[in-house]
Amino acid sequence: MKKIKDWAMKNRGIAVILLLTIIFLIILIVIFMELLIGGSSNKYGNRLDGIDDVKITKDTYDGIKEELTDTGLIEDVEIRLQGKIVYTTIVLKNDTSVDKAKEIASLTLDNYQEDELNFYDFSYFLKWESEEETKVITGNKHHNLDEITWVNS
Repeated sequence: MKKIKDWAMKNRGIAVILLLTIIFLIILIVIFMELLIGGSSNKYGNRLDGIDDVKITKDTYDGIKEELTDTGLIEDVEIRLQGKIVYTTIVLKNDTSVDKAKEIASLTLDNYQEDELNFYDFSYFLKWESEEETKVITGNKHHNLDEITWVNS
């Protein structure tokens, strides 16, 4: 320790630069660890805060599936929740018109409670599958909007 102290006294300029470099490297390592490696292990961060207060029940999903199948225009329905987005995939019969399909999808929103509609985003995939082609129309409803916005894919 005494040798280091003697060397630092003889070479003050180099010792100060060396000390500042070491401090700078330690700061960079801490920042790197916090920003790139550390942090939350949750891939959604804090975006899902409050999701436990606004749960969509399995009965709601089952009611929507039953209502859609009762129309007689649906071949298959799949509903899944990922984060704050409810994905609904509706496979329609080939003779179902686009306007009727959009109307059916919009009616599913009536099955959700007001607080669910204000918390979750909804994404719809309307599919018509035939031997020649698969036609898909997508729609999204942001939690701040009242209606579904449709996009031809």
